[in-house]
Amino acid sequence: MRSFIAIDTGQQVQTMVESMVEKLKRMGFRASWVPGGNSHVTISFLDNVEVQRLELLATMLSKRLRGFPAFTLETGKLGYFKHKELPKVVWIGIERNQTLSNLYREVRSVLESMNFPVEDNFRPHLTVGRMKFSPPLWRKFLETIETEKIVFQVNEVSVFESILSREGAKYREVFTCSFEGGLIKHDFEG
Repeated sequence: MRSFIAIDTGQQVQTMVESMVEKLKRMGFRASWVPGGNSHVTISFLDNVEVQRLELLATMLSKRLRGFPAFTLETGKLGYFKHKELPKVVWIGIERNQTLSNLYREVRSVLESMNFPVEDNFRPHLTVGRMKFSPPLWRKFLETIETEKIVFQVNEVSVFESILSREGAKYREVFTCSFEGGLIKHDFEG
């Protein structure tokens, strides 16, 4: 199962992402746009993982994160990852905070204990789109876009399945690890 660990962002952030997609479309950008309902802050990509191993990972995460303090995250500025001097991915940043860094370290510890590959460069963000075409003045256009500052609550992390199709990726929550304790196994075919 193609999967990843992430923080769900909630409705207000999802609406902002949808609004950002519309602004970028009007400016002439073309991309594989992320639907607002797919908005999340990725903690770690897992790639293809057997369901049994994924369930063991979720169980270990749940135990490790029990008692982790709930905290808030705040959306930041619009940014991008470049490839050959053009934007490859446009994203909305997440303001860093120590609790988010601590959460990443806790998740990373569990991943390493189970021999999952881990990324060294954790850059929290919300992907808006994977660019297919950018207008000639793309840099100036992106600099003019203001993002709304939204604060959202984090009291759990989830393991998602990523289902690829012609229409784009669809994400389905498979497990939720609550900081208060407890593991929720969502209905899925596995």
